[in-house]
Amino acid sequence: MAYQKLQTQRAIPVFPTDDVTVPSPSDLAASGVSSAAPLFNSLVDSTASFSGKVKPGATIYNMTNSTAATVVGVSDTTLTLSANIFFGSQLYKVYNTDNSDGPVLYVGTGGTLSIITVGGDSVTLTNVADGSFIPIMIGAVQNTGTSASGIIALW
Repeated sequence: MAYQKLQTQRAIPVFPTDDVTVPSPSDLAASGVSSAAPLFNSLVDSTASFSGKVKPGATIYNMTNSTAATVVGVSDTTLTLSANIFFGSQLYKVYNTDNSDGPVLYVGTGGTLSIITVGGDSVTLTNVADGSFIPIMIGAVQNTGTSASGIIALW
């Protein structure tokens, strides 16, 4: 009998956010701590040099509060974001999404999972069990419609 074999080399937590690409760990472009007084819908890091490293369209993770957004503008020490996810001094990671298409998912706590496939199809998976692997190449995990948690992207 045939069986599916799942072997991965890289993994990253997924923070479900509507229409934000799940980043690949290999696309890490910058990380640090945001400055204490960020601007609305932005990340400010006075010690950073984002120009030439971070691209518009990159995914940014706020590691302190497990939220994500898309980078829409880049200057030397400031990133303009698609959402207001930074409040004070918080840890961040920025991923250019060059190699992001196609991870499969592990779901720690089951429920409903709303995804966008790499082909652009919106799909809602219901009754996903705890500890499930989802063998679908995904581009994004939507916050709207997702009740599952403990989601990890695997490459």
